[in-house]
Amino acid sequence: MIHEFEWARDDWDRLSAGTIAGHTVECGAQCTGGNCLIDWETIPNLADIGYPIIEAQADGTFSITKHPGTGGRITVASIKEQLLYEMGDPREYITPDCISDFTTIQLEQEGTDRVRFSGIKGRPATDLYKVSVSYSAGWKAVGSLVYGWPDAYKKAQAADRVVRERLDRLGLKFDSVLTEFVGVDACHGALSGPPSPDLAEVTFRIGVRSEDKRAVERFTREVAPLVLNGPPTVTGFASGRAKVEEIIAYWPALIPKSEVQSEISVTEA
Repeated sequence: MIHEFEWARDDWDRLSAGTIAGHTVECGAQCTGGNCLIDWETIPNLADIGYPIIEAQADGTFSITKHPGTGGRITVASIKEQLLYEMGDPREYITPDCISDFTTIQLEQEGTDRVRFSGIKGRPATDLYKVSVSYSAGWKAVGSLVYGWPDAYKKAQAADRVVRERLDRLGLKFDSVLTEFVGVDACHGALSGPPSPDLAEVTFRIGVRSEDKRAVERFTREVAPLVLNGPPTVTGFASGRAKVEEIIAYWPALIPKSEVQSEISVTEA
């Protein structure tokens, strides 16, 4: 947009509009009905969902639409859900080019599968860049089993106690041991409340992480034996023993823009 419309690098309102246009479509069909909470069952033809198109104007206004005949739906509601995605302070969406104020966005349903953006305001950029650093942070492994009715949750809890007792007896030390009961509280934790005693099935999932790879490898040998040595009516073990994986951690930092020199290199094949 800067190139096409010859926007100045300090035209903060237009730069902010361009930023918000990119933010709206960055997750593809999430703004055209995918992953949409409102009336999700009525979204048409998700198997052939249409991807978003930005129709931008030189004054910073733009519309989001999609190709005719494709699935999905573009409404003010679906657009708002995407605008809130990965959002911190809506008044200060910081990018290398500007600071966008999402609270100034005006949305209008222009027609079927078409939403117009206007009124967007922005402010000067900061003097810092965000740097995303990846680094090696040890090892992890995750194992799981599925327990069936009756008393599926009780059986899964018993399996968890057995594994943890075995790990304690072996003297294995971990930075973290995490258990989830999928079907009970894996998504919402304590907010889930007590489960129904008539649950048809519960997945017991336990994971560990440690700087000691040998400890993690030893853990992987403690889940499969529960098939014959633990609570009954178990399944979900056909994938075999849990696998040890390296943990690649994420560290965000800031660096002065003055320390970064940009270059363009063109290579001909």
